[in-house]
Amino acid sequence: MRLKIIITTETGELLFSYDSFTENRKYDNVLITGLISAIVVLSNEVVSSFPREIEFEGKILYFYRENEFIAALLADIESPFNGSILPIILGVFKEVQEKYSFPTHKAMRYDREIAHAVKDCLAMYLANMQKKMVKLLDDTDVADYNSIIKVKAVAKDFLKDSSQFLPIDLICRMIPDGMEKILYGLVVGIPIVISGNKDIVEQLINSLRMLCPTRILKIKYWSDKYVSGYDIIGTNDARLLKPSLYQLYINVNDGIVLGGKSTQYFKDIECQICNLNTIEAFNFIRSELNWIFKAFEELKIDVFSKKSLPLEKQLILFELLKRLH
Repeated sequence: MRLKIIITTETGELLFSYDSFTENRKYDNVLITGLISAIVVLSNEVVSSFPREIEFEGKILYFYRENEFIAALLADIESPFNGSILPIILGVFKEVQEKYSFPTHKAMRYDREIAHAVKDCLAMYLANMQKKMVKLLDDTDVADYNSIIKVKAVAKDFLKDSSQFLPIDLICRMIPDGMEKILYGLVVGIPIVISGNKDIVEQLINSLRMLCPTRILKIKYWSDKYVSGYDIIGTNDARLLKPSLYQLYINVNDGIVLGGKSTQYFKDIECQICNLNTIEAFNFIRSELNWIFKAFEELKIDVFSKKSLPLEKQLILFELLKRLH
């Protein structure tokens, strides 16, 4: 999560700075505090109100002004953080100032204490957002593919530090033959049943749900008895299962995949993601499947020319179209 936080006085005196960008020189404190000072002058003399945000070097710079303090946040455009967190951060700064009873101009001497409190604040903010986003993923019935992709793209940021993910290379070793079937099933909507060690199964489900950028999945992490109606379910009750083209069964203990469909297209994707982490794999698959969304957009206008797609993609698109009706 890359961001930069700055707290200054109205006159541009730097009080606190936190920076997780690697390209620090491009976003140095002098440049941003100078920009803040210029905005203060401009807003006081020309504009009726202090700006909330501006685009800055391909990122968003958010502002919050309270009495003599100004807090600024520089973040990536897709970052879960925005200007709404700045009043909270400024409140944290004031709490530390009150605790250690230091005058404003000596704030830099307490940089470590302020940074510790701000990091705790960021972690708490993310934890609360994560709970909200996971609930949204579980409860929202979204039919629009573009809305799904936006929801899951944001959710991945809240989940990226979770220890509940299994590394993709570990999944590929656990399931040496059949990962392409799993990817195909996730994308086109074939129910997946997973059995094995309960803890491993739950972590695997957490990882798989983020490898499906095209759909919000109905998930049941564990059930003592198999229940239909879920996109992915974990259970050891596999007695009545009949793996087929339309039902996928993963036995984690034995490392086998039964049912489903194998395609060269998803074999190629499997080869590409095996050395990526979960979030990198999510981004790669989302990019790879971008043609699907373009196809759906085209279908809204006229009949999509299937001749422009390779046979593999025609078949996958056909499966998706069947499931829309």
